[in-house]
Amino acid sequence: MKSGFRQDDSVQNTSEIAEGVALGAALGDDGAPLVESLLYFIDLSCPAKSSFSPNLKRMLGYEIADIADITANWWMQFAHPDDIADLAPDGAPYPACNAALTRRFRLRHKDGHWLDVVDQAMKVPCGKTGHFAVVGTLSNLTLHRKISRALYGSNQRYQHLLETMPDGVVVYDIEGRVVQSNPAAQDLLGLSADQLLGRDSFDPKWCSIDPSGAPFTSEKHPAMVALRDRVPVYGVVMGIRRPDNSQVWVRINAQPLFVPATDTLDGVVVSFSDVTELKNAEQAMSERENLYRQMFDRNPAVKLLIDPVSGKIVDANKAACEFYGYGYDVLRSMVISQINLSQDGTITKSMQDAVNNGSAVFSFKHRLANGAVRDVRVNSGRIMLNGQEYINSIVFDVTERNEYERRLIEANRQLQIERQRLDEIIRATNAGTWEWNIQTGDMRLNERWAEIIGYTLEELSPCSVDRWISLCHPDDINTINALLTRHFDHEIDQFDCEYRLKHKNGSWVWVLDRGKVFEWSDDGAPLRLSGTHSDITPAKEIEERIRHMALSDPLTGLANRHQFDDRLLSAIEHCTNASQNVVLMLLDLDHFKSVNDTYGHPVGDALLVDVAQGLQAQFRGGDFIARLGGDEFAVLLTDVADIAIAKKAAERVIREIDRPRKIEGNTVHVGVSIGISINSGTTDILPKVLYRRADRALYQSKEEGRNTFRVYQPTPAKNNK
Repeated sequence: MKSGFRQDDSVQNTSEIAEGVALGAALGDDGAPLVESLLYFIDLSCPAKSSFSPNLKRMLGYEIADIADITANWWMQFAHPDDIADLAPDGAPYPACNAALTRRFRLRHKDGHWLDVVDQAMKVPCGKTGHFAVVGTLSNLTLHRKISRALYGSNQRYQHLLETMPDGVVVYDIEGRVVQSNPAAQDLLGLSADQLLGRDSFDPKWCSIDPSGAPFTSEKHPAMVALRDRVPVYGVVMGIRRPDNSQVWVRINAQPLFVPATDTLDGVVVSFSDVTELKNAEQAMSERENLYRQMFDRNPAVKLLIDPVSGKIVDANKAACEFYGYGYDVLRSMVISQINLSQDGTITKSMQDAVNNGSAVFSFKHRLANGAVRDVRVNSGRIMLNGQEYINSIVFDVTERNEYERRLIEANRQLQIERQRLDEIIRATNAGTWEWNIQTGDMRLNERWAEIIGYTLEELSPCSVDRWISLCHPDDINTINALLTRHFDHEIDQFDCEYRLKHKNGSWVWVLDRGKVFEWSDDGAPLRLSGTHSDITPAKEIEERIRHMALSDPLTGLANRHQFDDRLLSAIEHCTNASQNVVLMLLDLDHFKSVNDTYGHPVGDALLVDVAQGLQAQFRGGDFIARLGGDEFAVLLTDVADIAIAKKAAERVIREIDRPRKIEGNTVHVGVSIGISINSGTTDILPKVLYRRADRALYQSKEEGRNTFRVYQPTPAKNNK
C-alpha cells in the first residue's frame, strides 16, 4: 500500500475508491454504516480547547481521554508503523496556512484491527498574533470495494445507501449538471430534489464563497476541477448561501466517476459534510484573537510580551512604545536586559519565577530611550501562544508614587519628632490634653487630664462629652456653652475658658481649658476640637486671697470700707427694684481711746477682733458687716420689712458689746453708740445720703448719753408763719 501525500496513482481501481469516497458510507448486514467520517478541530495554542465529532468512539473505538497527545497529527500515535515514515518525513514542515493536505494511511482500531483511512486537513489562522488551528476530516475507506460492488451490483442497494448516508451527496453528469442528490444534501442545502436537479455546479444561485469570503468561480469549483482534470479533489471548504439566507459551511470531496469497462468519464460524485460548527469555532477564535489584539494594542497600560528563555521582547503595545521612547520595530528587536537595570541573574530569576508560579510582581528600574531612569512595578503572568510559553508583563510607572512615599515617610518621621517634642512640652507644663469628636460625642483624654481631678484614665474611659459636662460645676455650664458657641460661629479664634471640675474626693478644681477646632465639614460645621487642660486651682486660691485682702480689713477679717461701699450700692439698687427696705447701721465704740491709752494698742487691737466676732454672731448670714476704720463698724441689712427688726438688732449689739471682756489678762469694758438710717424701697436714695443720715443718728446717740442707738428722723419743715 502506498502511503503519504495522496497522488493520482496512489490507489488502484480508481473508480471503486472514487465511488467509495464520494458516497462516504455503506451499510453492513446489521444496517450500521460501513464507511464514515470523523471531524476534528485542533487548537495549536491550547490543546484543551480542541474538539472531535461524537462518532470518535464508533469509528476508532477510542474516547477523547485515550488520545495522549492532542496535536495537528493527533492520529500519529495510532498509525501503522510502515506508514509513519511517509506520513512525517524528518524536517517536513506543515503545509502553508489555508492549504489543504490529503493523506492516506492505516490506523489501528482499539480492538486491534487496521482501518484504511483518508485524512483531509487544513491549517487555518485564528487571529493576528500567529495563533493557528487545524481542522480536518478522517474518512474510513476500509470497505470501499464492498461499497463499489454494492453500487454497481444493486440499484436498489445503491439508492438505499444514498438515502441513509449522513453526508450530503450530489452526482453530476459529464456536463456538470446535477442528476441525483440524497436527502442529507437536500437538507443541508435547503433545496428539494427537484430544485437541485439539472442545476450547474457554477450556478450563481449557490452563492459559493471560499474561507476568505471570495466567490468560487466555475473553474475553481471542486466538481468542475474533478471533471476537467479527471482527478479527485479533497477537503475543499466552501460557504453556501441557502434560500433562507442562512449560510452553511461544508467540506467537499469531488470524485470523478468512470465506466468500469471502458474507463471513460461518466460524471462526478460530490460528497460534503457540515463543518459550520468548526468554521464558527474558527471564526470565534479569530474574533477572540482580534479582541485580544485590540485590548493589547489599545490598553493604556504599558505591556510587553517576553520570551523567558532568551529575554527577547516579542511584542509591545503602543503605550509601551510611547513610555520607553522606542519605535515598535526597535523595541521588538531588543532584549529586556537593555531596559531593565537589574543584574542579568536577577532578571533571569524573575522570569523563571513568573513561569514557575504562573504570575509574579516585581519592582525594577527601567531606562528609557532618552536615558531617564524610572521606577516601575511589573505584574508578570505566564501565557501560552502557539504551544510556547511567554511572559506577559504589565508595567506601571511608580516613580512619582515612590517619591511621594519617600516624602511621606520623611514627613511622618518629622511629625513623629514634632509629636515627641510637643509631648515633652506638655509633660513639662503638666497639662492634660483632650480631643472631642463633635459628631459622635466621643472624647480622648491623656492620663494627666484624668489625674488633675483625681481619676485614672481607665476610670474615665470611655469618655464622652456628656461625662465631661457632668463633671462641670453647674454655675459654669452657661459660660462654657457660650464660649463654645462663639468659637463654632467663628466669632473667636479659639476656646479659652476657666471653670470648675468636680474632683473624685468631692472638691472643686479650677481648670483652664484652651482648645480650637482643627477640622470642619464642607458646609462649615465643626467636626473635631482639641486642646489642653491645666490645673489653675493654686492660682485661683492666690487670686482669691489677694482679692480678699484688697476688700477685707486685715485686723478683723471683716469687709473693708471699699467693699462695703460696693455692697451698699448693689443693695440699694436691688431693694429699690424689689420694693424692699435697706437699713444702714453705723457703730462707734465708746471709750475705746482710753483702752489704747491705758493698756496699749495690742490690747486695743485684740478688743476690736473680739468685738468683730461678737457682731458676726448677732446677724443673719445675708447681713453684711464691715470695719470702716479705727473703732467704727457698719452693718447692712437688706430686705427689711419693718424698722423694728433693725431696732431689735441694735439692742442685741449693745448688750453684746457692753459686757466686760478679758483681753490678754485685762478686764476691759466698752460700750457702743449706733446710728440707723433706712432707705424705703419706693425712694431712690444715694449711698452717701444714707451714710450721712446714719452718721447724724450716731452723733445723736453720742450726745444723748452713749451706749444707745438712734434712728434718723427727718427734720420737720419750718413753719414761716
